[in-house]
Amino acid sequence: MKNKVLLMFALSLATQVMAEVWPLNGATSLKIHGTTKPVAGVVDQSLMLDGNSVIELKDTAKLNGSFTVSVWFNPYVLEGSQQMIVGKNRYSLGERQWGVTIEPNGKMKAHLRQDGWSEITCAELLKAGHWHLATLTVDSGKAALFLNGKPVGEVKLKKPIPATQASITLGGILDDGKRRQQFHGALDEANFEPRVMSADEIAASYRPITTTHEVPKPKTADFPLWDDTQKLEEAKDLPVLDGVEFYVIKKWDKAADGYTFLHGVGLAWHKGKLYASIGHNKGAENTVSEEAQYRVSEDGGKTWSELRVIDAGLEENLAVSHGVFVSHGGKLWAFHGAYYNKMERIHMRAYSLDETTGEWIKHGIVLENGFWALNQPVKMRDGNWIMPGISAGPYSNRGVFPAAVAISHGDDFTKWDFVSIPVREGLKMWGESSIIVDGANVLNIARYGGKALALISKSSDYGRTWNPMGESNLPMTTSKPAAGVLSNGRRYLVCSNAANNGGKRFPLTIALSEPGKEVFSKVFVIRHAEHSGPGESNPKASLSYPCATEREGKLYVGFSNNGGRGGNHNSAEMAVIPIEKLK
Repeated sequence: MKNKVLLMFALSLATQVMAEVWPLNGATSLKIHGTTKPVAGVVDQSLMLDGNSVIELKDTAKLNGSFTVSVWFNPYVLEGSQQMIVGKNRYSLGERQWGVTIEPNGKMKAHLRQDGWSEITCAELLKAGHWHLATLTVDSGKAALFLNGKPVGEVKLKKPIPATQASITLGGILDDGKRRQQFHGALDEANFEPRVMSADEIAASYRPITTTHEVPKPKTADFPLWDDTQKLEEAKDLPVLDGVEFYVIKKWDKAADGYTFLHGVGLAWHKGKLYASIGHNKGAENTVSEEAQYRVSEDGGKTWSELRVIDAGLEENLAVSHGVFVSHGGKLWAFHGAYYNKMERIHMRAYSLDETTGEWIKHGIVLENGFWALNQPVKMRDGNWIMPGISAGPYSNRGVFPAAVAISHGDDFTKWDFVSIPVREGLKMWGESSIIVDGANVLNIARYGGKALALISKSSDYGRTWNPMGESNLPMTTSKPAAGVLSNGRRYLVCSNAANNGGKRFPLTIALSEPGKEVFSKVFVIRHAEHSGPGESNPKASLSYPCATEREGKLYVGFSNNGGRGGNHNSAEMAVIPIEKLK
């Protein structure tokens, strides 16, 4: 391999074309964002990435125009989220050029920027623990993708790939400081040539590597979430529910009201009125200008009151954000996540509505330990209420922020016990969670973080102790889920669940079990990103952070819709589903 690299160098120099070579042996031309580990490579050693790191190739922003790029890669994980092998993008800065990824279906794909993304898909399934050589060639009119020296596809380009100041990165994208699409596995021998190599040259650059790497053991749960006898379809093939009504709770309209951030719809029926709460911020997400607001509908969501305030966080450096409702004993309660400064000292605050004055009574901090309530409390058979959430800190998809539950002292909503759910070793998560209660048995379904797979844990003693949180067998996007049991005896899970969908926050789906069963066996689309009814429609719309509550034969599902704007610049919307359709 070394001789071939030197030969290519000689050929390049002879034609006054200079190649760039990165042997990935700890060279100073690499900038590591995160952590890497030296392991056996194609030539001498390679670098192993843990799925949370990115390698930046220094001084590569200038490498634009026609090129050939190649890199040896050994993937440890094939399913779950999209993983970037090599790319040159900074999405949040509008700098999009090209990338080669491993898709959630375990196959390689190239992405070339035109007016949108043009793609080249490889039909061959990759093998975990085995070495592969990815090669991409690009000129002004065509791009071609090669796997192990063999062509797998090409695409015509209507115009040249745009030139940007993004660096070439390996194992993920460094998006203005944020790591995205991280790769879990080993990388070796990256090459870049500012010319299009011939198919013969590319074939000659490959030799089979028979040595393999031991793949880390999966962090799987001891029980299933999905019925493996049923095929989970891709999003485009999932059946779409009919008879669903859609409403807009609060349209995103910064020009009119000045608000940038909106997220975390909470819904509750109370004395014949529908209440909807949100976290709202005229500044950036997770800053001190965040506040908890709500609206009220007296006609089931067709029209809404003006925005009203639960708590604007008037205490110095205090922010109060989105939360959940519960109506009990003739009183409406709200439980909201709050923090100081930028996501410091996260805690939960409780409020009850004085319906005479319309003011919310502040009961102050009722639970600490970073607890943020994410789905409404559920009454248990032992007389206590249980509320799912997360034990959080400043956001990171590289840390362990476990799912957690709060357990009340009977009907006293000002006293709660905190229970953190243990996590399997090596599992990193952002544990926004939901629950399904069945007697003393409680199922927690949580967001993974960087991986598009539902995490699950069980308790058999009313949520007091839990088995370790582990990976389920059900794909789920990286968003807060909502779950529960319908009046028809079926369990439900609202999120984005579809085969090979990666981290896409669309379509919005609902998974169902058979009556009395513990595993989900059907998934229906509530709505796609593009939509003809009320609410925003955009092919890139994120439909996320759902909540759900049932009343009089209908399931009311609140959710965020960013209309393709990116970030959490959301409208608050709602779908109303007849229970008779959920079977």
